[in-house]
Amino acid sequence: MLCAYLLMRVLGYALSDIAHKTSLNIFIALLKLGFTMKKLTTADVKVSRVMTKNLITVSLGSTVEEAVKKMIDFDVECLPVVDSKGILHGLLTFRDIVTKVVYSQADVKKLKVEDIMAKDLVTCNSSCTVLDVAKIMKSKHLRRIPVVNARNKLVGLVTDFDLALFGWVFK
Repeated sequence: MLCAYLLMRVLGYALSDIAHKTSLNIFIALLKLGFTMKKLTTADVKVSRVMTKNLITVSLGSTVEEAVKKMIDFDVECLPVVDSKGILHGLLTFRDIVTKVVYSQADVKKLKVEDIMAKDLVTCNSSCTVLDVAKIMKSKHLRRIPVVNARNKLVGLVTDFDLALFGWVFK
């Protein structure tokens, strides 16, 4: 089951690269379907308006196997790693699992999420603007940035997809 899931995700990454290259075609198609854009500027809108708020997370001390099961059950490619108080300690991505577990043939039942998660995270707070976050994502080649409060408690996650949908009015 894990191998089938990983194969599906690898194919998804290949398709997502194609999707990035055809974003102009998607934009044109949305306009033809009657979608409109709001007149908002990225310098005025706070990231709290576009971020994903109800996140699926994994706790410190969880095994990689438990994290993979969550990823499959909830169809997510990234799990923020938090402690019992909701404090962000890292991010675990599908790519981390492939490169640090599958490729090295590590034991998913024994390996803990903190052994392979990204720990040096770029974060923002909910008062950052969409423009601020877009600049950070572009300059650091990031697909997602956790949104935290002053105590580093996770309050959301802003992704490249959230930014791609920014400004669209869905009827």
